Amino acid sequence: MKRYWLFLLLVIGIIAPSAVFTPAFPPEKKRYSIVKPSRLYLRGTTNVNKFTCECEDQFVLQELEITDDTDAGARFKNARLSMMTRKFNCRNGKIDRDMQKALKAEEYPKIEIELLETRQKTEGLQNPESDWFDIEAKVNVTITGVTKEKQIKAKAKKLSTGQFALKGSEALNMSEFSIVPPTAMFGLIKVNDQITFHFDLTIQLD
Repeated sequence: MKRYWLFLLLVIGIIAPSAVFTPAFPPEKKRYSIVKPSRLYLRGTTNVNKFTCECEDQFVLQELEITDDTDAGARFKNARLSMMTRKFNCRNGKIDRDMQKALKAEEYPKIEIELLETRQKTEGLQNPESDWFDIEAKVNVTITGVTKEKQIKAKAKKLSTGQFALKGSEALNMSEFSIVPPTAMFGLIKVNDQITFHFDLTIQLD
């Protein structure tokens, strides 16, 4: 188990540990699930107020492949997190409908995040059980069929054997993904272009 617990895998909220300090290990397969009390949500603003949309999707047990890259990094295969667009609940029926329309939920029912690789400073590996430590991840984010590569910063912590926490956030502009921010009240209320994904996840390794 030791060779897995020092690296955490992000998918805008999934993690899995990888080997560290010794390069050139062959690919390893690992199964993981996102468990309670995990929370994944987005926040945005309009010209008059703020809103929060909680992701109510359920994430099943999945398998990914991990390959060591350097003594402070790892590469991943099949590390994808898919979220149903209609499972984001903004607690406001009008905002829900407008956001789903803007995100083209009928044509593109899922938002997908694919983890490509992780990096972290080696000093953060010395005693990661004692506190949160920083991690950076390269991911592909796909919304409305448009894919963008992003560098995401997060904080990770080991909770117990085989269980980890990951938290952070990432701001995105809807226009990057060919999304027109929705409006209401004949254009009097306008959703601002930038939305921020937040994740506070607990990951269980099988």
